[in-house]
Amino acid sequence: MDDGLMPVLIVAIVFSFVSFSVYIKYRTEQLKSGSGQLQDENVALKAKTLELEGRIQVLESIVTNKNFRLDEEINSLA
Repeated sequence: MDDGLMPVLIVAIVFSFVSFSVYIKYRTEQLKSGSGQLQDENVALKAKTLELEGRIQVLESIVTNKNFRLDEEINSLA
């Protein structure tokens, strides 16, 4: 290799390594700060899911109720 090119290559490799290290540190901090928001959203979605499951259970109990079925049968005869 050319003797004049070797220092340029070494500087480029060192600069690339330092830049990559800074980028990794930045992304790590960014992901740490954003993970709290995701956890809050996850908790909210779980609570909403539980609420909706409760509502579905109530609707299922209404639909499977004997009085509801009797009303449906009477209405279908008319």
